[in-house]
Amino acid sequence: MSLKTVLAPVLGNEADTAILNAARAIAAPHGAHIFVVHIHRDPREVLVPQIGMGMSASMIESIIEQAENAANESRAASLAAYDRWRETNKLPVIEAPTDTDGVTVSFETLVGEPGRIVARRARTVDVIVVVAPSDREGTDASVIAEAAILESGKATLVVPHDVEMAAITGVAIGWNASKEAAAAVAHAMPLLVTAEKVAVMSGIDDDLTKEQLGMFVDSLRWHGVKATAKSFDASSGSISGRLQAEAREADAQLLVLGAYSHSRLRESIFGGVTDDILTAARIPVLMAH
Repeated sequence: MSLKTVLAPVLGNEADTAILNAARAIAAPHGAHIFVVHIHRDPREVLVPQIGMGMSASMIESIIEQAENAANESRAASLAAYDRWRETNKLPVIEAPTDTDGVTVSFETLVGEPGRIVARRARTVDVIVVVAPSDREGTDASVIAEAAILESGKATLVVPHDVEMAAITGVAIGWNASKEAAAAVAHAMPLLVTAEKVAVMSGIDDDLTKEQLGMFVDSLRWHGVKATAKSFDASSGSISGRLQAEAREADAQLLVLGAYSHSRLRESIFGGVTDDILTAARIPVLMAH
């Protein structure tokens, strides 16, 4: 399995830079192509159903024109950030598959509902890069992150807004033996085999024994992954906090994690590792569902 295509959805805000830099960091060791995609909603589809009766046609057109201007401004901001990033890193623009060595890039604009666009577009790439959702990025960033994680069927790299992603030499895996964790590891295999060290971290309880953890580590070693195991008591404390602390201690630049091993409803009611990681991540996290 190889990593050859990366999707970087951008919205024309300050998060664009974090997404672009993370996309390059994950693409560089593999000479992957980065599809930078600016996404914005169709102003007419968003505004017309919400405009009340009694407004004149000229007023409606004025409101739509303002929304279209805002969409054009956000696209211009994304394109400017893309151009600066591309020129700074000397990245060639390629529009079709070629034998070119190294990272290549392209830029496109897609209009529509962001979640639907990302889910469909993401199914044609290897990895999607999104920013960890927060109030500062707004609703569309959260919609994009959720669609990428839950609807794409591919790996999603979630990067904290204010953490610059370093070159990946160490990787930590949060292993709970779920199918979601297995999917995340499968998608991450190109990164795992090239990493200098991989720490497999697992909370030991009745559902996962040290022997079972050892079997998983051996499965990675069959692929040439330089993996070691680190277990901890899963019966108390914050699992998400412990995973991030252990990842930092292992000097990992990336945490690999299965997303929503429990149902979204259960996690929304009782809390869960995925949402905790998404809202408080201090390290880039590669997730799959």
